Amino acid sequence: MKILLIFFTFYLISDAVRCFSVTGYSGGSILVDSGKLWFSDSAKYLVKHDPWRTIINYKKHSEWTSEGRFLLFHNRYGKLMIFVRELNTQDAGRYRIRVLNKWYIDITLNVKKDSCCVVLKKVVVNSGETATFSCEYSHNHINDAKVIFKERQNSIDTCNEEARFSISDDRHHNVFSVRITAVTPDDGGVYLCGVWDYRQSYSISTTVHLHIMTKVGVSRVSGYSGGGLMIKCEHPQYKTKPKYICKESDGCLERKNPGVQDEWMENGDVSLYDDTTAGVLMVFFRELKAADAGTYRCGVNVSDYTESFSELQLSVKHDAKYLQNVIESVYLGGEVNICQIPEEHKVHFCKEDDNHICQNISSSKVTQMSGSSERNEERVFTVSISNVSVRDAGVYWCGAETRDTYLTFISLTTKIQLNLIMAPVVRLEGESAEIICPYDSIYNSKPKSLCKGKCSIRDRNPLSETVREEKETKTDRLTLKDDVTASVFTGTITGLTAEDAGKYWCAVTLETDLNYLYTHLMVIMNEELNLTKYEGDDVSIQCKHHDEDQKSFCKAHEASMCVKDGVSLETIRDDRFSFSDEASTGVFTVNITDLREEDSGIYWCGAHITTKVSLKVNMDFSLLNIISLCSTLLLIGGFAVTVCKEMSS
Repeated sequence: MKILLIFFTFYLISDAVRCFSVTGYSGGSILVDSGKLWFSDSAKYLVKHDPWRTIINYKKHSEWTSEGRFLLFHNRYGKLMIFVRELNTQDAGRYRIRVLNKWYIDITLNVKKDSCCVVLKKVVVNSGETATFSCEYSHNHINDAKVIFKERQNSIDTCNEEARFSISDDRHHNVFSVRITAVTPDDGGVYLCGVWDYRQSYSISTTVHLHIMTKVGVSRVSGYSGGGLMIKCEHPQYKTKPKYICKESDGCLERKNPGVQDEWMENGDVSLYDDTTAGVLMVFFRELKAADAGTYRCGVNVSDYTESFSELQLSVKHDAKYLQNVIESVYLGGEVNICQIPEEHKVHFCKEDDNHICQNISSSKVTQMSGSSERNEERVFTVSISNVSVRDAGVYWCGAETRDTYLTFISLTTKIQLNLIMAPVVRLEGESAEIICPYDSIYNSKPKSLCKGKCSIRDRNPLSETVREEKETKTDRLTLKDDVTASVFTGTITGLTAEDAGKYWCAVTLETDLNYLYTHLMVIMNEELNLTKYEGDDVSIQCKHHDEDQKSFCKAHEASMCVKDGVSLETIRDDRFSFSDEASTGVFTVNITDLREEDSGIYWCGAHITTKVSLKVNMDFSLLNIISLCSTLLLIGGFAVTVCKEMSS
């Protein structure tokens, strides 16, 4: 920008003062200083002739009056000043300052285009340090005096007489340097570099935006690659001021901020929350990477030209032993422990929301949540959830909290996906099965889906269909119905076949599906095996399976008892039991050797597709005869005992 400051001394001769001509430059500004007038208490206003129209009505002594880009100042001692910002060619013309509706001053303003020396600079310096910047000027002003002005709110002041300000002139390069020592936040703002020319005016050649940074502290922050990290930067004295975080390696050019206060927002690979109630900026790194390491500024914009920040030195460690990725499954209404942290650390426990942001859980919101400290040999702090409900399902993080003067950070090293299990649904081949899915009432208006097997958006089983609020979706054998009053949707499958058996997920469809609630559908085949064997015999039982990972041979009165904690029980752990698998045929064989009478009972052959096997093991007939004979002869006396021993040997 280029600004021309012109000082005049006016002498009133009659009803008018002669006209003065001043020149400014397009894109710059101009200041006209009248000196002292005789009419110190008179009303004044500025008008322009094109035709005559009022630009500013002066309102109060010793205060600047602003109207758009125009400012007018007059004090009780008769000093009058006019300032115009950002000149353009339309500003050129004749202006008149009226005094008492009788006396006036006419000024003709010329606006020229001149690219010489018009420079806009940004200078950033830390509070307490020395700020230095240079100002270019035209060769025509080598011998003219140099001056520095500062723009304030709707006013400008000269800074030459302040002790902390100094100017040194390098006439060989047409540059003068300005030095400000021991800067404070109050020094931030816009400075104007000027030279005094022979027309009794100041020509402004350079505009400098001086930004003052105040560093309030330095903190060392550490996390683990692949883990989460929550950083809380505290600015309690600037609660409502906008806050940001940036990385110094790129000069803090990319400043990440929420954009909206009091609301979580994503910005690149981090999520941010500007809490205006507490004056805290929360920054959540969802998954730390090596590239995240470095020095950051966690700051607040105190004003347009002043900032306060904490310096964060973030290190990212690469040690897999400190990271855990856990999947926990618990039945609805049950209890589960989801993290254990050594007692010397303060435990941080949070749950991801739908946007994968990890926030603190308040006990007032989720009454099932409770932390309990139990001293044992390992001295750990355990977080448990009791009376688990559908609202509790999801992804949790556990970590240790570290507190500093202006900052709190939580390194999250344990990720827990908490899945909820419903009791298995067991039906016979050909029957109908109802899968009942409760959900959190906050998802009433969201579409629901019933998924079999893998249930991501990319890998959706063909059986999957969706249903929206209180509507019914029906295919040939599948009906989905949503009851938003009860917050339950139901999937009904008719004419069950072996292919219908498996693991089913109840999903709420958002940008990414929420799949944390599942059940097992077990289809009992109509064919039933009834086997009778004798003790000491061997037996081979062929079982069908739909999934190679779901092979089991379970002894139980009911098929549903073969599912515990959501996992199908494997075969009985006994050396006499063995598997042989023919994967291509969809059949596996269970071999039992040296049968015993206690092996008798009901078995379920297969996991989701299961066949009922009734096995009866009788004692060997010849052995029964020997025992019967020995019992009879025992009544005769000692000789009979000897015979039994010989016969059984």
